[in-house]
Amino acid sequence: LAMATTTFPAAYADAGPARNFWRPKNLRQATVDPPSARSFGQGNCGHLVLDERRLRFFLSHARADTSDRYDQAMQTDDCNAEGHIVLKDGRRFKVSIDNWTGWGAVSDERTTQFLFCRACADILEPNFPFRTSDRKPPGR
Repeated sequence: LAMATTTFPAAYADAGPARNFWRPKNLRQATVDPPSARSFGQGNCGHLVLDERRLRFFLSHARADTSDRYDQAMQTDDCNAEGHIVLKDGRRFKVSIDNWTGWGAVSDERTTQFLFCRACADILEPNFPFRTSDRKPPGR
């Protein structure tokens, strides 16, 4: 995800959260391939995994936010994993989730929407509790 703002032209990284880009209630299918996480820095990500349950939890609890807020919260050595979703209307999106911060993004070939989920910090960890309360604040 650290590369998301450089992968797409600046026009696609909206300054404000998009409201009608996609909706989790319209989700038909979620897939993760491959399930392993990776780091864009020197982070150790070998023990971290994204599965369908984690992907769906993130999408259910995340809210749209700005690329500026993502840039402020980004941590260089954070681990990241990707999945894909298909909506009931057939539209397809890539979902990218950062482990430490609770941030992620949903994107298609034209648009990227940054998402923040306070309960999703450390979501790729093997012992992630899948609770929305009693979660530590994002970051380390």
